[in-house]
Amino acid sequence: MKRRPSIWMATLLLLLWGASVCMASAVMPVAQTISPRHFKALLDRHQGAPDVVLLDVRTPKEFKDGHIQGALLLDYYSSDYVERLKALDREKTYLIYCRSGNRSGKSLAIFEKLGFRRAYHMDAGVIGWSRENYPLVR
Repeated sequence: MKRRPSIWMATLLLLLWGASVCMASAVMPVAQTISPRHFKALLDRHQGAPDVVLLDVRTPKEFKDGHIQGALLLDYYSSDYVERLKALDREKTYLIYCRSGNRSGKSLAIFEKLGFRRAYHMDAGVIGWSRENYPLVR
């Protein structure tokens, strides 16, 4: 019987590749906490991209006092907050922030639980953003 090392080798390589893909997806977090600098870099890199959404989870008053350009308001304290999150496209990437990072951090856990693909929250919120002298719009 003739051996076919190329078929066996190809099969082995395919199995190893599949295992590495599974391991990589298991290790790569869906939800991440990032610094204001990293948050700004993501915003700059994806500016205008239809699959990236910037969410401000503060109150309407906080939003009016100053928010990041292009942000959509989704008040964490509203009674329908989770229902409104459920209506969002889970395939998009979400950049989430609040005043200090508390509400956006809690939101990150909700995003993960609801099965969103990618979500990032700015750990220091608008306070950290302002410390870096990044602009807010009113």
